[in-house]
Amino acid sequence: MIHVPAGGRVRIGRAEDLEVTLDDTRASRVHALLIFDGRSVVVHDLESSNGSFVGTRRIEGHSKIGRGDVLYIGSTRIAIVVTKAAGPRPETHGPVVGPVASGRDVVAVDPATVALLVQVRRLGPSDMPVLILGESGSGKEVVARALHRYSLRASAPFIAINCGTLPDSIAESELFGHERGAFTGADARKMGLFDAAAGGTLLLDEVGELSPSSQTRLLRVLQDRVITRVGGVEPIPVDVRVLSATNRDIVADVASGRFREDLYFRLNGVTLAVPPLRSRPRDIMPIVERFLGESGRDVRLAENVVAVMQGYRWPGNVRELRNALECAMALSGGDEIRLEHLPASVRNGGASQASPEAASALRGQLDDVERRTILAALESTKWNQSKAARELGISRRTLIYKMARHGFRTGSTKGPG
Repeated sequence: MIHVPAGGRVRIGRAEDLEVTLDDTRASRVHALLIFDGRSVVVHDLESSNGSFVGTRRIEGHSKIGRGDVLYIGSTRIAIVVTKAAGPRPETHGPVVGPVASGRDVVAVDPATVALLVQVRRLGPSDMPVLILGESGSGKEVVARALHRYSLRASAPFIAINCGTLPDSIAESELFGHERGAFTGADARKMGLFDAAAGGTLLLDEVGELSPSSQTRLLRVLQDRVITRVGGVEPIPVDVRVLSATNRDIVADVASGRFREDLYFRLNGVTLAVPPLRSRPRDIMPIVERFLGESGRDVRLAENVVAVMQGYRWPGNVRELRNALECAMALSGGDEIRLEHLPASVRNGGASQASPEAASALRGQLDDVERRTILAALESTKWNQSKAARELGISRRTLIYKMARHGFRTGSTKGPG
């Protein structure tokens, strides 16, 4: 993600010396140019091979992009999110531009989320099972959809099922299907969710809520890669990547015997932890702008609303943030969301935390997280700045700027300054 000042220009393509470098074979080396004039963003297609699109509309020459629009370049979606960067000067206001993943667009501005998205990109092409951990409402399904989008199965179905809402009496039928006459009311053969996800990805959301009998049946399927429909005898091969997610302390559940240890190891090829929203505060306002853009209304936030929303801890995570915005838009009835439009819990909780001292401490924490994230990327790529920039999802120029700001040497010599 990069912040663009008024008058700023952003070149996008596969070349490494651009502001946004894409790892996308369908993108041209220098594919498009974005210009921000302080009020709107204009995208110029630079006679690319495959064209640039806003939604389904192909850009002929150049086109203005609105807040919340998604720009398609090759196989990559680019989010244009108008936000307010830190700093008192008017010229620091501008859009955030960067690649996004999944059908609902991952907003990754905070270093913690950028690091997560780097892992998602690495794991996407693999068929390895992934266990996604995180609090309720933190975005576990969004991460699962991003894994699917980056996978070789992206053109096949993505199916998600909430195991917590699946009664044990019908769990096997829903997952594996049933034959006609298998039980009272089974008047016809029914395909299960493993059938529906054939060739694609199946997400078992809240997998920790499965009953012991359903856990046993699921383990057999993962071991043998075949299903048997309820009331059937013929084993049916399945070609599905299985992802799972839970907000439970599943390690404790394994230790207590509530969750099968062998199933846990089958599901846990790799673990991804989705940080709660309070741990990635830089994502808050870009997510707000994304939701406002999706609403189709031209709504702005009063300054004290921005301060309160950034200071609130959001115990319900992104889901609570969306609900708060929907409530505020319904109550405002106009083009500005004011403090009184926010839910009382957000008003009171955010106001008590939005002090200058707290903001200063938060900035220090964020700088420390960003420094450690950059250092990890540099070390993992043996201090190859171009590779590290690609892992972080930023341009090499932006990486060099951040390295200098955090005291790293930016020349040929490796290591911190």
